[in-house]
Amino acid sequence: MPREKQKRGRRAEQKAKKDESTRENDDALEAPAAKRMKPDVDETHDDSNEQAEDFIALDPEGQFQDEENADGGHVDSGDMPFYGLLDADEQEYFSRANEMLESSQFQDAEERNLLVESIYQEANGKELKIACSQGCSRLMEKLISFSDVRQIRRMFSKFLGHFLHLVQHRFASHCCETLFIHAAPAVMQKTARAQQTKSNEEDDEAESDLSLADMFMTVIEELEGNWGYLLTERFASHTIRVLLLVLAGEPVDVSSSDSVVASRKKERLGVPATNTQEEKAPATKRSVPASFEPALKKIMSDMVSGLDDTYLRALASHPVGNPVLQVLLFLELSHFGKSSAKDPKSILRRLVPDESFDEGTDSATFIRGLLYDPVGSRLVETMVRHVPGKVFKNLYKNNIRERIGSLSRNSTAGYVVLRTLERLGKDDLENAIDLIIPELPGLIERSRLIVPRVLIDRCVVRNVDTKSFARALKNAYDNDPAVRLRQMLRLDEPAKNKPEEKEDQEMEDADDESKEHRKQKASAPASSTSTAEKLHGSLLAQSMLAVPGPLSELVYSSLLAQSPEVTLQLAREPTSSRVVQQALTLPTSSLQFRRQFTSRFQGHLVEMAQNTSGSRVVDALWSATKDIYFVKERMAQELAGSEMTLRDSFIGRAVWKNWSMDLYKRRRGEWAARAKGIERKADDEGSGQRPKSKIQLARERFAAKESGESAQTVSAKS
Repeated sequence: MPREKQKRGRRAEQKAKKDESTRENDDALEAPAAKRMKPDVDETHDDSNEQAEDFIALDPEGQFQDEENADGGHVDSGDMPFYGLLDADEQEYFSRANEMLESSQFQDAEERNLLVESIYQEANGKELKIACSQGCSRLMEKLISFSDVRQIRRMFSKFLGHFLHLVQHRFASHCCETLFIHAAPAVMQKTARAQQTKSNEEDDEAESDLSLADMFMTVIEELEGNWGYLLTERFASHTIRVLLLVLAGEPVDVSSSDSVVASRKKERLGVPATNTQEEKAPATKRSVPASFEPALKKIMSDMVSGLDDTYLRALASHPVGNPVLQVLLFLELSHFGKSSAKDPKSILRRLVPDESFDEGTDSATFIRGLLYDPVGSRLVETMVRHVPGKVFKNLYKNNIRERIGSLSRNSTAGYVVLRTLERLGKDDLENAIDLIIPELPGLIERSRLIVPRVLIDRCVVRNVDTKSFARALKNAYDNDPAVRLRQMLRLDEPAKNKPEEKEDQEMEDADDESKEHRKQKASAPASSTSTAEKLHGSLLAQSMLAVPGPLSELVYSSLLAQSPEVTLQLAREPTSSRVVQQALTLPTSSLQFRRQFTSRFQGHLVEMAQNTSGSRVVDALWSATKDIYFVKERMAQELAGSEMTLRDSFIGRAVWKNWSMDLYKRRRGEWAARAKGIERKADDEGSGQRPKSKIQLARERFAAKESGESAQTVSAKS
């Protein structure tokens, strides 16, 4: 019988061991995973002692750990209640309802309200399932945004008793946030008893008799004792920030990119602004019930009372706790008055106990450590904005004034410089200009143009001379006016990518798929960076145009130095077209400039009117030619010659309407008066008056009829 072939030597032994370990790993993967047991108290205590040398917990009392507190603290993520799942038919219905609400293709508000009410009826008893569903929680947010006060109260009552779990849920926390925002404007309203009885008869379940103010107080009772943990909980922190602002009566702006309420990754659901109660109300403080203020004070005290000063400062650099700390500091200084900063137990004094901020003090060391921290610098911005004037002067004098030039170069500390410039007086602003001017070439080279732009805006507000700043800008860019504007607006930015594309083409050994993947990966961030640089350059040029004198002349001379082809390119670019519009409409624009510049668009108006950005320039030409009527008349004649082309275009129809071209074709005299800005007085025939509406005519007929009947009655009696 033949012998089996076997390999000899060390390689064979290593291969056998490798095969054996692979089989063991496969068996371990195929075996069912055992349930993870909760560690005992002794084991947890031992682990914490081993980690004590390398790690300091955020809360020494264990408020932020996942284990339950002896006092009935927060619920562990493993103990989160399960509210059930929607079946296939329910998911399909709510998905179609979500698409209908998102499309917002309703004939009137009544049709939309009927759909919202039908969704409420279908979702009755399933509210918690929908809020915790990954696919249907967006529908819940849209539904709340379209709801009236009665429907918001109904939804609020369904969530009562579950807020401690919902605010920590990945999807339901956003529903709670939307519910708080849209319930805030109605906290002072009291629902009539008759309306409550009617709504209870319509619903299958009785609606809660609590008002919205009482419901908010019930939420506070549910979350009582867990504020310390929720402060740094990943999903609950943004909902807690909204709740704090609602209790204080402050406006809650989620859409703003600079908002501390929501992160930049917040999904914008695209609900129309005209249909939301929060967007309708002005961005001002709201009146709130008297019970909210003591509740807010207690919440703020409970959040930070369990932390000593060391761990409170650790929140300043905590990615989740920092935004909540910003809200707490903002409310302490703005809502409760800046005099609260003198209290030794206040949040500001616990963060920066020293008033002088002298070199070597704990406060100075703490502030300087946060200036370059991407998370901590936002807390410094809040301090600079809202601290009392005396504290700000000490902070600026000892930590920022001498270093404002170097701080403006840094991408993180530069934002603190922006907030500082907003509070500086005229003398300090002039000193800041002298320190920032030497850094101007480096800022322009790195495309960090936000500091120069804000500095120009503040000079306009404080009436500071900008001649030295204009000379520095002129030296930082090319001496040729035509090249200067192209550098400022980054029109030649895509050309920088050519060497990289050439290098990719030379890699012949790589296959096509991997090469294309690398090109897309390399070009995507470059294009977004180029767009941001163009935007900042456009904003800088617009700020320069608003300043009379040398600053605006730099841009005006550069615009006149461009060729007609480049001028049309500027008008069609989304970012640079704004510069052209401002140059045509701002008060700093002279008649001589507009007479030379507007003539370059003649012969290209129809082409520009069909472009999204170019059409706005054509609209700006209407006001730019108010004192040069012959130019406006030539442009109107050019537009009238391509009437059908403009009417076939959606954008072109808007330009035709803005230029009053129908009036130009039918009543040339009235169009000429409107083009010259002459307001014609109404004569006896009523020419020039606004035509009366049908309801006004009906009222006049009714009044005449009533007066005739009354006259007949008087004559009959006599």
